[in-house]
Amino acid sequence: MWAMALVAQPGTPVSIPFFVHLILWPVALGWTVFLFRRHRTRAWPCNWRFGAALAPACLFTDAAALIAAIKWPTPDSDNFVFALLWLAVVFSVTSYFALRTPDDGGGGDEPDEDMPEPPWWPDFERQFRDYTRGGPTSPAKPPKAPAGVS
Repeated sequence: MWAMALVAQPGTPVSIPFFVHLILWPVALGWTVFLFRRHRTRAWPCNWRFGAALAPACLFTDAAALIAAIKWPTPDSDNFVFALLWLAVVFSVTSYFALRTPDDGGGGDEPDEDMPEPPWWPDFERQFRDYTRGGPTSPAKPPKAPAGVS
């Protein structure tokens, strides 16, 4: 059987000193600012294909961080778990900005000016304008009571 036991294990596969986190997390913040600026200029790595390619990596790094937290719950392994969490954050933020690139249908914040309007839109817009100009209509008259009912 090739079942992985999710029980706590002593020690971690890699020892990461604490001071490394003092470097990693500011780098992640700087990377986010870099991506935000690149997103506005629609430059690499803000490309939907790149973001789609990173999506599986996001899932794997999230799973790795979760499994490491379960497998090594001791305070000695916190630095290793936080390093995996940092990697998951960097992948997730990168794919978020890449998938939200507006120039290639990624669902960005700016509307697409180059997209032609659908052929049904002018008729719909005219009918909607006519409907809204008419104002509210008066309520319908109640139905007449049937004959012979008192």
